[in-house]
Amino acid sequence: MALAEKKENQTPIVEDEKPSYRYRVRPKYTAWTEDKNIIIRVAIPGVSKENIEMKALKDAFILKAGRDNVLYSLELNLHSEIVPSKTKAEYTEGLLTVTLIRYNPLDDAFDVPIQ
Repeated sequence: MALAEKKENQTPIVEDEKPSYRYRVRPKYTAWTEDKNIIIRVAIPGVSKENIEMKALKDAFILKAGRDNVLYSLELNLHSEIVPSKTKAEYTEGLLTVTLIRYNPLDDAFDVPIQ
């Protein structure tokens, strides 16, 4: 085993203030499309609403939720563009339902007047 030299400019790795988890689990989920929506339903039993973190990007969905020693972690590539600011989520009895609105490029299209 070789030891790496520490360089002068290297920034030290700092631990997060968040609790450490013993187990990292990919939760069970299902996803489907419905009209212009993408619906994702994720099972994260025993997690309180305050311990759920979600991010929606234009083509990805990221979820982290923790309880006790378990971190539920889910990252999905949507293969379709969405409007992240219109994402909605409901959490009831361990079941998280996320509704993502698919982006329609014609919504931003300019109507060209004919002369």
